[in-house]
Amino acid sequence: MQAPTRVQSGRLLYQEYDRISIPEDVPALGVKAGDEGVIRGLNLRHDRVFAFVMITYSTGQLRGWVVMEIKPGHKVLSYTTGPR
Repeated sequence: MQAPTRVQSGRLLYQEYDRISIPEDVPALGVKAGDEGVIRGLNLRHDRVFAFVMITYSTGQLRGWVVMEIKPGHKVLSYTTGPR
């Protein structure tokens, strides 16, 4: 499977495995606005692009997942915590 290419001019600016900043706090995960995660999947639906973002601790252990809209705007839609 080939990852989408980065294109500026109104198209997709991200691709899988890029780091991306989380646009708002997610207290349940201990994530503050500006913290970064890794894009593990992208999905296009009705001219909206969604990113599935993996959030990890500094040790590399999974903290949780964030689903966020990255086009047309940046906002967190949902999250789930990782195993404890």
